[in-house]
Amino acid sequence: MDFELSSALIKCQTDVEGALHRLGGNESLYLKCLADFLADQTMDELNSALQIPLWDEAFTAAHALKGLAGNMGFVPLFHAAAEMVVLIRTGRTSQIAECYSELIHCYNRITAAIRDNYAACVAEAKGE
Repeated sequence: MDFELSSALIKCQTDVEGALHRLGGNESLYLKCLADFLADQTMDELNSALQIPLWDEAFTAAHALKGLAGNMGFVPLFHAAAEMVVLIRTGRTSQIAECYSELIHCYNRITAAIRDNYAACVAEAKGE
């Protein structure tokens, strides 16, 4: 994997090695999963559900985001999503705004790291 992308993800406290291990060491698959993560609509679904609020839908989206983050090694995002799941599950809705703020911060850091470094990484993998 490209050094710049790997370094940017590690700066976001991403467990790149653990994620690669879960994917059998397949770097190409991990890169595809990173691209798929950028296109994923789960964060939009969570945002929409929280705006209304629709707690069942918010729970489902937060739980899905937790799974995505865990599989991809996005440790801070995983923890923020896990906290959101617990808050919704236990009905502690007054604490959700602060948690959601942290979740968005983590999500934005990770997506920026991927976006800013992905194209160069793919070009390097193709030998360009």
